[in-house]
Order: sequence, then C-alpha cells, then structure tokens
Amino acid sequence: MKELIIDAATVDSMYTIHDRFFAAFDFAECYGETLDSLHDYLCEINKFDAHVKILNNSQLEKGVGEKEAAALRRVLTDTEAENPRFTVEFVD
Repeated sequence: MKELIIDAATVDSMYTIHDRFFAAFDFAECYGETLDSLHDYLCEINKFDAHVKILNNSQLEKGVGEKEAAALRRVLTDTEAENPRFTVEFVD
C-alpha cells in the first residue's frame, strides 16, 4: 500500500497538491497537473492499494481557495467510489 498524508495547513497552492501526488504515486512525467488528470491517474491505480489522508481538512481553502478545495475533495471522493483500490480520509 502507498499512502499520502497531506497536512492542509502546509498547502499554499494546487501546485503543492499535484507535486505531492506526483511523488507519492510515481505518476508519469506527462502528468498534466490538473484535477482531471489527477482523477484519471488515481483511477488507473491497479497494482497497489492507495490511501490519501488530508489532515486539517478545514484549512484547505486557505491554501488553494474555496472552489479548488471543493473540486479536489470531489475528485478524491469520486475516485474512491470508482476505484476499489483507492481510499481517502479527511481529518480535522
């Protein structure tokens, strides 16, 4: 299992989010750093179980803005519903 823990209190942009996913899950160099691309890559995980934990979840808006925070949460929960090898946890 690969696990990515992101402390939302330390996030200052969506670039930070994408960089952490890229490193944790060995995304290909062509990873597009968009939420659509993130969803596609996470849905393709099939060789290992993956878990993402977002700590200080309520602070995510401070770093990336309300729209991006809501969109990221939606992408992660949608991915969890679509990929049985992927789980997400939001913790405050």
